[in-house]
Amino acid sequence: MTNKKLTGSFYTPKLIADFLVNYLSGKLEGKDLTILEPSSGDGIFIKAIYNHQELSTKIKKVIAVERERIELEKVKAITEKKSLKTIHSDFLEFQNNNKQKFDLVIGNPPYIKKNILAPEQISLCENIHKIFPSLSRNKIKNIWTAFLVRSINFVSENGILAFVLPSELLQVKFAAELRTLILKEFERVEIFTFNELLFKDCKGQDTLLLIGERKSINKGVFYCNIEKITDLKEKKFSLAQNINIRESKWTHHHLTTDEIELLEKIKKRINIINHYCISKAGIVTGANNFFIVDAKTVQEYSLNNYVKEIIQKGSFVNGSVVLSQVEFENLILQSKPTFLLALNKSTKIEENERIHRYFEKGLELKINKRYKASLRNAWYEVPNIGTPPEAFFFKRCNEYPKLIKNNANVLSTDSAYTISMNEDYDINNLIFSFYNSLTLSFAELNGRYYGGGVLELTPNEFKNLPVPYLDVKVIDFNSFVKDFKNKTSINDICKRNDTIILKSIDKNLDSESIDKISRIREKLYLRRIKTN
Repeated sequence: MTNKKLTGSFYTPKLIADFLVNYLSGKLEGKDLTILEPSSGDGIFIKAIYNHQELSTKIKKVIAVERERIELEKVKAITEKKSLKTIHSDFLEFQNNNKQKFDLVIGNPPYIKKNILAPEQISLCENIHKIFPSLSRNKIKNIWTAFLVRSINFVSENGILAFVLPSELLQVKFAAELRTLILKEFERVEIFTFNELLFKDCKGQDTLLLIGERKSINKGVFYCNIEKITDLKEKKFSLAQNINIRESKWTHHHLTTDEIELLEKIKKRINIINHYCISKAGIVTGANNFFIVDAKTVQEYSLNNYVKEIIQKGSFVNGSVVLSQVEFENLILQSKPTFLLALNKSTKIEENERIHRYFEKGLELKINKRYKASLRNAWYEVPNIGTPPEAFFFKRCNEYPKLIKNNANVLSTDSAYTISMNEDYDINNLIFSFYNSLTLSFAELNGRYYGGGVLELTPNEFKNLPVPYLDVKVIDFNSFVKDFKNKTSINDICKRNDTIILKSIDKNLDSESIDKISRIREKLYLRRIKTN
């Protein structure tokens, strides 16, 4: 594990620090300003503050908190002015004794996941969340949330908060309480998002700037998407107000108000996925590399009577909406891991020398010590195998979400949600109806994405996707399957299906609105994929 992962120290680019300080200087009124930097690192924000000709003359006190002694020495060297006070401490400890409020709290809090935090740090984070009764202690997933919550509490009556934060704030369910808190605590909220990663050495972590003003004449939530970071320096951006930002997620801020209103207007008239089917997580093995094997391993260890066919991940089913028996057999021939070890407690492993040898190999690899396996009565017995579903929805994707019919009659791992249709609804109809720009737009809005362009939907996010269900003839479904396989991109399918499916919701829906929904989907997709 690198030191950066342990300390969460991904330092802010100078351009960002300079921009924030320059931008905020026009918002900070009066003299004798007090400023807090809760995780000063190498002092990039402190340097920007003291280098700013106007702001530096208004300062009464700047407190820079940093737990790393070497970094704090760099901060001390920035200025000889007595207004700078450096504190060698973990912010989680500092906040226990601080009673002061600040005109500006600015910084880039560390990004450290809960499983890396020490028990005392977790306890401090939980106590911080207690400051606001609306926050749950069990929502502690990462240290940055505690820094944000306590820093909000330290902002004065007319003060400003300015933080560099992970885009998780906009997307994930556990941050929903934080989003609500921010809207409650600040009259004006500004969100800057980026089409490129701010931290090149923090692979996969998309980032945003959050500015919250306690008091403002021009109230509301405003957003701006920055194409290139240099646009900030060149002032090539404009903030737009989003009047519909108060939903559970803030991913909508990438859209204009009229775009959101169009989507929401149509959404209200159609049912969600959960209305048509039952979806459940696939099989959890606890060690796919051991419990899911290829044909050669089956033959080598005489496992034929103890395996079931399974699809392990979405990348094995690229380019189609139907997994056929022939396609699955091709995966077997390509030596893909396609067989699940399906043993039970009555299986007498010791009586077959080769099977016994395979499971001895598992013990050598300490598979039995892994968390999931260790909870089982027999470590090698994978639970809840069940029967093959009608279809799969793979929870992670790149270009587009994958809802695939299971004509191969195989099982699936938990990389997918298994689909069983409710009475009176047909799987062909659901799959055909799923692939339209409206549903795919809500997949982008409801899900969360990672740097590299990966989109993920949790079980509830998938279940709540709106789908304008349409009855289609078998011949039309087969034509759709053929077109899907021959497509150059998902754009081809949306262009093919949008008018047919979206017109089924409202015959009066005009071509301009349909084209607009298509452009929304493409905009959201490009926004996600550009984080790569």
